[in-house]
Order: sequence, then C-alpha cells, then structure tokens
Amino acid sequence: MDYRRFGKTGFNLSVFTLGTMRFLQGWDEPHHILPEESLKNCHQVLNTALGAGINLIETARGYGKSERLIGQTLPHLPYRRSDYLIMSKAPPAQTAGEMRGFVEDSLTRLGVEKLDLFALHGLNNQDRCQLSLKKGGSLDALEQMQAEGLIGAIGFSTHAPRPLLLTMLATGRFAFVNLHYYLFKRMNRAAIDLAEALDMGVLIISPNDKGGRLYTPSPALSQLTAPLHPANFNERWILSHPQIHTLSIGMSEASHIDIHLESLKKKPYWGSEEREAWAKLQEASRHSPFDLCGDCTRCLPCPQAIDIPEVFRLHHLVVSLKMDHYGQFRYDLMTPGDHWIPGAEGVACDRCGDCLPRCPQQLAIPDLLLKAHGDLKSTNK
Repeated sequence: MDYRRFGKTGFNLSVFTLGTMRFLQGWDEPHHILPEESLKNCHQVLNTALGAGINLIETARGYGKSERLIGQTLPHLPYRRSDYLIMSKAPPAQTAGEMRGFVEDSLTRLGVEKLDLFALHGLNNQDRCQLSLKKGGSLDALEQMQAEGLIGAIGFSTHAPRPLLLTMLATGRFAFVNLHYYLFKRMNRAAIDLAEALDMGVLIISPNDKGGRLYTPSPALSQLTAPLHPANFNERWILSHPQIHTLSIGMSEASHIDIHLESLKKKPYWGSEEREAWAKLQEASRHSPFDLCGDCTRCLPCPQAIDIPEVFRLHHLVVSLKMDHYGQFRYDLMTPGDHWIPGAEGVACDRCGDCLPRCPQQLAIPDLLLKAHGDLKSTNK
C-alpha cells in the first residue's frame, strides 16, 4: 500500500480509502436491525481492507446501516484504534444543536470517542452551502466540537458545479474535500489545483462506480485499455496526480480488494502502457462530436434546467466507448431540482436557442440533445 500526506490534516493516508455504503443488506429498513449476514460481510470487508494496509474507513450518517455495522464490527477485529482512521459525514443541519446531535449519533453508532475526520455531506447547491456557513450554523458547531476533541479535521463532500465548489474551497475553513475527478469526468481539475494551493486533503469519490461502472466495463473499453483493466487504468491515471491523496473504493465483498491492489503494482503510475492506452482512447473519442465540449459549460444555465454538458458527456461515452450501461444508468438518475444528480432530460429542450450563441463550437445543441435522449433513455432500448 502507498501512503500520502492528506494535506493540512497531517494524516498520512493510504491511497485507497474504504467506502462503506455497500455492505450486504446495508440499506434494508429498519436500519437498526443488523442481520448476521450483514455483520459477517462487514467483518470480512473491514478485516481484508485493514489487512491490505488501508487506514481510512469512510462512512456517513446517511449510509443506511453502515455506521452501526462498523461500530459492532470494530471491537472484533485484530486491530487497535490507532491502526485506522474514521471519517463520517452528515448533511448541513438547520441549527447548531441539530448538527451536534448528528455528530453524537455517529459517535454512538460507531462506538468511538472521536471521529478523526468529519465532513459536511452533499454541499451540492447554493442553499446547502449557505446553510453550512451561516453564523451559528453547522460549520460553527463542528468547529466547537473540534475544540472539544470530539472530531478532528473538518471537510466537505460535494457534487457541486465548479464555480460553487471553488467558492467553498476558497473560504479557507475546510481542511479537506471529497469530490469527483476521474478519467471520464475531468471538469474539477481547477478545484484540485486550488485545493493543492490551500494544502487541503483531496479524496476522490467513487472513481470506478460513478466514474464509469468500470468493474463491469464494455468490451470496447476493455480492448482500448488492454492489457490494463479499465478500473486499473482509471485508478492509475488518478494516482498519477500527486495532489490527489486517496480514492474511495466501495467494496461489497472482501475479494474486491484484489483489483485495486493490482493498480499499485507497477511504478510510475503513468508509464508507457498507460500512455499507449490513452492514445487509443483519444482516437476512439474522435468518433463523437460531443468530445468537442471538453470542460466547457458556457451553454449553461439552460432555461429548461437541462445539464447540457453532462448529457453530452454521457452520450459521448456511449457513442465513442460503448459505455451504454453506465450512460443510460446515470441519465435515468438525472432529476430536475435534485441536488445530487440535477438536470432535466434532453427531450425537455424547447429549442429556445438561448444556448446557441454561447457555444464556442457552434454546436446544434437542440438537435444533439434530442439525439442524446434517444440513445441514453434506457426505456427506449
């Protein structure tokens, strides 16, 4: 296992973090009932991860049974509390008292006296960010609990659009950030660079699941990254960035550790094999007109609340790399007004033309949105 300094938190973290939202039956209601099968699965996953050298366990108040399962399992593992760190997360609360209650709940469920890292969960839009930062609110409460020794470093996790994400980083009140940045979604590079300048810890969220469902890749993608598995190729690309410190891997079975350890076997992370695969991916991408968009978001905002760049990104992956399963899955999750995966479907376009003069590539956006909708909407298949 490799380790990197997690920014100004001072912690030396394994480059893989154990994400714990996928335990067996971990989302089944009621959350306080812990089946024997779930406890056994949790024991196997935690024991395997810690045995492989992973030293950060990442959970959240909103992860179903996760905190409770971990709390019941940790005392039965052959590891001391000093052998691992725990991060939990909770959404911004309406009051400081409510925020304190969230943290105290996590401490009780996990059976620990202190959380090494604590993140405000899902600072995805302006309202949630303002709620976090307001005087006497969630962040003030966390800083008070930090002074009391109940929590260590404070950070936030986010799916926010880039301008809002950069604004939150620039407050200087956070020691780390959990965000999305991987081979097939590179729009947050400016945020990565700003976090580095601020000496913040950087954790990459779900790089292989949300990053492309790479555990079950399309044959076309597998051929392009060969001899590397697409998941290994993605992880090695991310780890080639020294300003990124750890990647969350959400194992549902202990055996899943094997594919991740494979990513660490050869140094440097970005060598001749990786460069050759990257060249093949770039060549394949030229078959899709949506590759012209890159990181551009000038077409936004859309009056119909369509996340045009995201629709085009997903369609690009389907057209160029045959990542149909991933593209359709993520497209089906997009919902207007949702702060996790926002956006209306491409068919909502009313051809108002508001976006057209802003597009530097002069793309026929309304036509392309309808084409993308036809290819991405799984019920159309």
